[in-house]
Amino acid sequence: MDNENNSDSFSYYVTFAQRVAQFGFFATTTSCTVLILLTIYGVKRDFGSYKNLLLMFAGLGIVFATTEVLLFPNLHSYNAGYFFYSMERPFRLDTKNVSRFLVIYTGLYGSTICLLSVQFVYRYWAVFSESKLKFFKGWRFIFCIMYCAAFGADWGLSIYYFDEMDAYADHYFRAEMHKRYRLNISEVACFSLVAYNFDNTPRWRNILCTISLFCIMLIQYTIIIYCATIMYLKMEEKLKLLSVSIRNLHRQFYKTLVIQIFTPTICLFSPLIFIIFHPLFNVEIVVPTGMLLCAITIYPAVDAIIIMYVVTDYRNAIKKNFKKVQQKLLSQRGMSTILIRTTQSV
Repeated sequence: MDNENNSDSFSYYVTFAQRVAQFGFFATTTSCTVLILLTIYGVKRDFGSYKNLLLMFAGLGIVFATTEVLLFPNLHSYNAGYFFYSMERPFRLDTKNVSRFLVIYTGLYGSTICLLSVQFVYRYWAVFSESKLKFFKGWRFIFCIMYCAAFGADWGLSIYYFDEMDAYADHYFRAEMHKRYRLNISEVACFSLVAYNFDNTPRWRNILCTISLFCIMLIQYTIIIYCATIMYLKMEEKLKLLSVSIRNLHRQFYKTLVIQIFTPTICLFSPLIFIIFHPLFNVEIVVPTGMLLCAITIYPAVDAIIIMYVVTDYRNAIKKNFKKVQQKLLSQRGMSTILIRTTQSV
């Protein structure tokens, strides 16, 4: 009996996901902090108002990773539903407040997706309609913040209101969560979605959450694909009118954004598409989808590394600072050698 219970347990996956979250926190805070410092102090070229977007994205990545490591959120997909929860109690909060913390976490995820589409809009306007970049300057930059915050709030509130636990969801998941994780769902902060009732009629309140999240993703992804496609088809013609250095910078940022299409598709969109849509098919499935959250965890770090690798100004700044540190260490080593020899001669 014990062997059967052990074979049914998914506790190992929870431990693994927590280790990845810890790694993601370290990688994100390190890479995003380096990106912030280089953007403010290391890179000599003026990126204009795009600098604000880079700083905002890096800052949001750090906040997202910090929230993740505080909560260690986990997800379990079971037949026509999923169960989203956290066993942690950061700052000794009760389950009700931890649930609100989970809502903030999901809202940060939604804001991250939106900020990515805003970056594509900026690069698109920088090439084809430079006058519109005024919306990214000065006090108008608040519109970018409000755009991301509004969709992030929509994302979080959709989880909060449409995925709230009820008696049917409690009955649906209680035995399964105890079997897989030895978890009493009454004692943890949680949200859940069950797409169908026992008689296979749709549970529209839960399904509205899927519709809401999908609409947000569809809007952002449509913006990303549209801007990327038009820039690919028409950018070279526009860049001929610019200086060589500005032309190269635009190409580098475009290359960065193209890579940023594939990275969030793998890390952000694909895992979530599976998680929110599989309940609609109402097939027998048992998957520890908390593992898929691992991809989301490391995304901010990957994104920061992409920017610093592709954009020449960042690479040069990193090399320059590395050489300074290297020279300083060699100088200190040389001074230590001289002091030792002086002491020995005395």
